[in-house]
Amino acid sequence: MVEHDLGGELDAFLTGHESELIEFRRDLHAHPEVGYAEYRTTSKIAARLEDAGLRTSILPKGTGIIADVGGGRDEDPVVALRADIDALPIVDEKYVSYRSVNPGACHACGHDVHTTIMLGTGMFLAKAAASGALPGKVRMIFQPAEEVPGGALDVLAAGGISGVDRVFALH
Repeated sequence: MVEHDLGGELDAFLTGHESELIEFRRDLHAHPEVGYAEYRTTSKIAARLEDAGLRTSILPKGTGIIADVGGGRDEDPVVALRADIDALPIVDEKYVSYRSVNPGACHACGHDVHTTIMLGTGMFLAKAAASGALPGKVRMIFQPAEEVPGGALDVLAAGGISGVDRVFALH
């Protein structure tokens, strides 16, 4: 088995992707979408995860994503990581270059940051899995509609936590 310095590899990954991730987060912030309208957000996340070599599964209503990283053995634990992707139905009152261009929608709760953290995590884990450094499987859950009822139920109905031993979430 090849030894991996995951801490060093993570540092190098973050250094190499810092600008890309900042740009991704600012783009999400500028284009917020409220619950069950996160079509652009879902598309951008899926495209980037697929570029990293992952297969994505968009939830049945067309927003939200589940993507598994790594394979592992059947007896290995499956860990899920979850972040919300929706925005709040409020006006963005910040005056920054990446201010919301969608009237009445804003990422005031930090979901743009949470989504970007999860995206970067998925990209790094995909690279780790490809090099044999990821034992087991990690399920990435990008949940829609957290601010309105229903998004978590949609993840459950789509089998998002089937076979999962532990779930860790950002919020």
